[in-house]
Amino acid sequence: MNKEQIVRDFLSLFHTEKLDGAALRSMLADDARYQPVVPIAPVRQGADAIVAEMERQYQLYDECACNTLNIAVSGNTVFTERVDTVRQLANGQRTTTCVVGVFDLDAAGKITWWREYWDALDCAGQLGIDDQTMRAIMCAPSSVSGE
Repeated sequence: MNKEQIVRDFLSLFHTEKLDGAALRSMLADDARYQPVVPIAPVRQGADAIVAEMERQYQLYDECACNTLNIAVSGNTVFTERVDTVRQLANGQRTTTCVVGVFDLDAAGKITWWREYWDALDCAGQLGIDDQTMRAIMCAPSSVSGE
């Protein structure tokens, strides 16, 4: 099993205008967890809740180009250092942020725990909003909670 390639394949699913929920779901363990912004966003519990969260995010933006700068594998954990750029649906503006994504995989190669570390305040500045508005956007509940 090539853990690095699994994560690269997963990230490639986001460079699109319309998410393929079934493809995302297929790469996640049933009991997977996802934290979109550590530490401010709540953890999404379960593959269905994660897909719902990504679909919620894609109501705000699309075309998430994940430019992977560095990637490292340690045991069942894959670390990515990326520069992500998305297109805001409201006005077409592109926003860019540096991201560290950490993925844990199970023996079957499914993602069990995914967390993202990035500077939400930097993104808020690019969007022309304050930190409280950014926090509200990132902490909004998904249509499927699992929490």
